[in-house]
Amino acid sequence: MDTVLNGVFFIVGAMVFSGAGLLLVRRYLVVDWLRRQHEVASYFFLMIGTLYAVLIAFAIFVVWTGFKEAGENLEQEANEIGDLSRLSTVMPDPLRQNIRTALLEYVNSVMEDEFPAMAEGRESQRTWDAVQKLWNVYGTGQPNNLQMQAYYAESLRHLNELSNARRIRLFTNRGTVPVSLWYLLCSGGIVLVAFTYLFGHESVWSQAGMTAALTGILAFSLFLILSLDSPYSGVARVSPQPFKLELEHVTARK
Repeated sequence: MDTVLNGVFFIVGAMVFSGAGLLLVRRYLVVDWLRRQHEVASYFFLMIGTLYAVLIAFAIFVVWTGFKEAGENLEQEANEIGDLSRLSTVMPDPLRQNIRTALLEYVNSVMEDEFPAMAEGRESQRTWDAVQKLWNVYGTGQPNNLQMQAYYAESLRHLNELSNARRIRLFTNRGTVPVSLWYLLCSGGIVLVAFTYLFGHESVWSQAGMTAALTGILAFSLFLILSLDSPYSGVARVSPQPFKLELEHVTARK
């Protein structure tokens, strides 16, 4: 469900299926029998509903926090590129031009190759090569005075932070919700909807509408968790705008 349209189909399909399930149940169970289950069913429905609401809220909080941290990490990665670009302006040629070329290759590879690759759950070999090229460029530098040594040491620190930020970005895209929790979320939602079938409202269509509404909220919550769980491959994705901005800045520095 990596598109909005797939999400809509999932939510609407769940609502239709739950409403149809209620209509099917009411064909075989009479209202009087269902009303005799109200007291027990209400107790379990309230207990399961409360536990499930806490579980859903916790899952949404975790994935939303992770999504925000992924955005902040991407901004930090872009900031490191900007710092390296500014520090390179005081370096002697040809080191300065080599750094600029390597930074441009890194930014372009991330935007053109790695973001599409992460959307498919992959990594970019081109970007790995660009990172290695950056390290190789700095490895050939030979600062010849104390001032250059200070700038060079600071550049290496920012390069290390850049590498760390990229690795965190790749790790983040793998998702944080374990499979066992997905089983619990999905099965809990099904059980909660199934308990609504044990209530006997006079109007079966009214009850079907209420059941479908509940199912829609649950399905949308699951879709939201899935969308935020992988910040670079879900429906909601971290914007590459920081990289676009730094690409303009690095390109403008001669």
